[in-house]
Order: sequence, then C-alpha cells, then structure tokens
Amino acid sequence: ACMLCRRVEADSDICGEKLEKYGVCAHVFCLYFATLLYPQENDRVGLMGFLPRDIHLAVRRAAQK
Repeated sequence: ACMLCRRVEADSDICGEKLEKYGVCAHVFCLYFATLLYPQENDRVGLMGFLPRDIHLAVRRAAQK
C-alpha cells in the first residue's frame, strides 16, 4: 500500500505509478502532492528525488492531523 494515501489498489491515471524502494512505497502523484514534501535537485536519489526520511516524516505529520 502507498504510505501516503494508504491505497493498495489505485487507478494509475489518478495516483500515478506506484514506486517501491528503500522500504518505502508511494504513488508518484502522492509524492508530488504531499504537504511539505519537496524533491531534491537530483531525481536519482531516493524515490524520484524524494528522500525516504522525508517521506516517513510526511507520513508521521499526516497521522498527527
């Protein structure tokens, strides 16, 4: 399941491709639209430039809301 939207099955036209790497699973669009989650300049690091630690932080922030 995507760590950000928590969907196991989602329309790729709506959420984008699901990426899994470094123990992190997220849809492309979920990464881009997550609050306070910014990509690095180098898109080869992490998941398309999003660092795993930043993704985990975004998930924790969302859980507190």
